[in-house]
Amino acid sequence: MVGVTALAVASAWVTGRRAVPQYRSSATIQIASKRQIFSRLETVDLEGMDLRTDPVLSEALVLSTQSVALTVADRVGLRLQFADPQVRRNELVSDVQVDSLALPDSFSLRLDGPRGYALRDRRGRMIVSGGYDAPVVGPGFTFLLLPYDGDPVTLQLAILPRVSAADLVRGGIGYSVQPTTNVVTVTQTGTDPSQVPVILDGALRALQDYGADRIREVANNRLRYISERVDDARTRYMGSLARVQAFKTANATIDISAEETALINSIQEYEREKTRRELDLATIRGIMGGGTDVTFETVNRLATVAAIATNPAMGFQLENLLRLYDDRRTLVAGQMGLREGNPQVQALDQRITQSSRALVDASNATARSMETAIAQLDGNIRELRQRLATYPGREGQFAQLALDADLQSDTYKYLLAQLEAARILSATIAPYVQVVEPASPAGAIGMRLRQKLVIGLFVGLFLGILGAFLLEYLDQTIKTSADIERALEVPVLGMIPLEPRSALAPATGNGRRRANLPLVSLMSADNPASEAYRTLRTNVTFVNAEQRQLKLIVVTSPGPGEGKSTTAANLAITLAQQGAPTLLVDADLRRPLVHRAFNLVQEPGLTDVLVGTAQLREAIRPNVLPKLDVLPAGALPPNPSELLGSEPMRRLLEAVRGQYETIIFDSPPTLAVTDATVLGAEADAVILVVRAGETEEVAAQRAVAQLKRVQARVAGVVLNGLQKQRDRYYNYYTYYRGERRDRGIIAGIRDRISSVL
Repeated sequence: MVGVTALAVASAWVTGRRAVPQYRSSATIQIASKRQIFSRLETVDLEGMDLRTDPVLSEALVLSTQSVALTVADRVGLRLQFADPQVRRNELVSDVQVDSLALPDSFSLRLDGPRGYALRDRRGRMIVSGGYDAPVVGPGFTFLLLPYDGDPVTLQLAILPRVSAADLVRGGIGYSVQPTTNVVTVTQTGTDPSQVPVILDGALRALQDYGADRIREVANNRLRYISERVDDARTRYMGSLARVQAFKTANATIDISAEETALINSIQEYEREKTRRELDLATIRGIMGGGTDVTFETVNRLATVAAIATNPAMGFQLENLLRLYDDRRTLVAGQMGLREGNPQVQALDQRITQSSRALVDASNATARSMETAIAQLDGNIRELRQRLATYPGREGQFAQLALDADLQSDTYKYLLAQLEAARILSATIAPYVQVVEPASPAGAIGMRLRQKLVIGLFVGLFLGILGAFLLEYLDQTIKTSADIERALEVPVLGMIPLEPRSALAPATGNGRRRANLPLVSLMSADNPASEAYRTLRTNVTFVNAEQRQLKLIVVTSPGPGEGKSTTAANLAITLAQQGAPTLLVDADLRRPLVHRAFNLVQEPGLTDVLVGTAQLREAIRPNVLPKLDVLPAGALPPNPSELLGSEPMRRLLEAVRGQYETIIFDSPPTLAVTDATVLGAEADAVILVVRAGETEEVAAQRAVAQLKRVQARVAGVVLNGLQKQRDRYYNYYTYYRGERRDRGIIAGIRDRISSVL
């Protein structure tokens, strides 16, 4: 728990120190409907269009387009940036100008306090130096250094590509449309608090100019087209007047019949409709440009064409494209937005491409239908003219001339009116995006270092507690005496504490240390491990008193390395110290260790007695310690299990029963081989040794079951390697012995907490 918590807090501190602070500025704009401006160019009211595009959302989406971002980057000089994000650019430089053709490069700027500056390229070559009163001129850029009187410092600056500079704008821009209003809150996020408001103001000005330029472009295209038509209409009108005047001069003036007048009026109406449709067709072709690429700007311009108002297919495609552009902006907007190569963004781009093709097809279909309508109008006009030509004599000729003059007059007057309206509109175009509140000073966003540390502390505590419980749940090893009583349902005869290895190997009389098996029972009586073995001896003695006498005891364990040989040797020593004649037999005929602990030779031993090459009295080492005899393993046989279960072994057991009060057999692990099972069936009791924190419950249960399967009596379990803080019952003994009083206040508090947990 402490480790995970410390790691979480350290990680929060490191990430908090390395994280670049983010700052945000906000502004408020109001977006008017551009359709009112465009409607002045048309003969229909665009406010009543069936097209369901949202003008406020459309203009807000323009903020995140590449064209607006590039404009802002060029105006503000964003291509020049310092490498250190902690440097406030606008507090050091002003009037930054970067040429659009400047190549990306890096430079070092040396500020020497009041003495001036020095600008060098990335190879260290001097470019320019001087004071703060003149602009700094570099390859493709200029800026003015603000007076600096601090300590000398070297700063790294770079000229970014135009697209990278534009990404600084696009990556930080954000907006939110106020419900049921045309008011939009726009935000800009970045790492330089002095630069963020400047970028936001530049983006708002670019949006204003962008909208006005779009209207001006449409108006200028219309004005240019109408001007060409006016010149042609005036020429035709003057020619028709000349023909009428010539006809009147050559002939007497006559009246036109009512039927001829109706035909003339119909032809004039068709001509006006044809002219209006030709203007719409020219506008659509001018917007599409004959290409297949549809940009966000193209969508906005198409939304203002009157001919699309009654076209449901075009309306659907435009609305679908606007929605897709909005979804894409939401995915890539902000610092946490997705990258351009993300699969979701690429999938959305494919949908935009498909919808763009569908919009191109729909606009082409609309243009073709308008061409068909114009051709049909031409056919109607020709038919009416043919009918008018059937009228006889001079009346028919005069009617034709008068009709042509009237038509040319109406067309000329209509075009003159449209020309004047287009001129007035071009001269009075103003931005329809108004800035209600300019960019506010940038404020820090996100969590501070202290907040991150607090969150890291709580997250670390939570993860530490969760991990501790998870590890405890996954750990199926035996750790306490309660685990033994719960899992094995046998009594605990002794709990041997975990002691340092250096303290468990006392020197012999000749100065050498005994190998492998620490004979802690020979140590001071105050030693906790020595006392633990005496407690084990007492419990074994009580087992003898309560039931039939246990003379022959087999000590085993579920697996290797759990301390069964150490337990057998120390138990035999404590029994001998009580005055009872005791024999310690090394029955582990595979990895014998008892002879090493007592500095004895291995042969002759048990195997030599069983195969008849030595007598029992020759193999037993008498009085290794007072009242303690030892029978080593002898030569290692190829068939240990057969020897231990043989008839000579039974005779040996009968022989030693009559000579000793207690015989302790150190046998191999139960689950590894069958030796312990064979001995356990012949012994009075079996003591199972398990190691705390290493022996798994399943292994211990299998060992007990295997011993009981051959009718062996499991007298109890010895818990070896017990950590003092693991078992509170063991702490009672250490506290009584006064061990805690010498360990210090902090250690005592730690032990008490560990005991409670």
